[in-house]
Amino acid sequence: MQEAVEKLLQLGTIPPDDEMSDALFRQYDELIQSAEPLSTEEAEALISLFSEDCYDLNDGLMRLIESAFPADRAQTEQYRAIIAKCSNDEFRELLETRLNNALKQ
Repeated sequence: MQEAVEKLLQLGTIPPDDEMSDALFRQYDELIQSAEPLSTEEAEALISLFSEDCYDLNDGLMRLIESAFPADRAQTEQYRAIIAKCSNDEFRELLETRLNNALKQ
């Protein structure tokens, strides 16, 4: 597992905006930005870290999780099962929509 992913897991769920310090925001952001494309296992580990309302970090986390989208379309259901575990309803729906759109292409 990537070091950045391990550190994100150690930090845990992204806190709500009203509990987020600038330093903690930068720490999450740097780890999200430094991670390389994820394996399916890494995406599954990170899917529960979404915040209730920290949109900027949630957006970065979503894009990172999307890096695990399988090149082999036969694995799409496994990726869809990971999305179903997303801890934020809005981002779960967004990930699902973006997956469906990608499959149409």
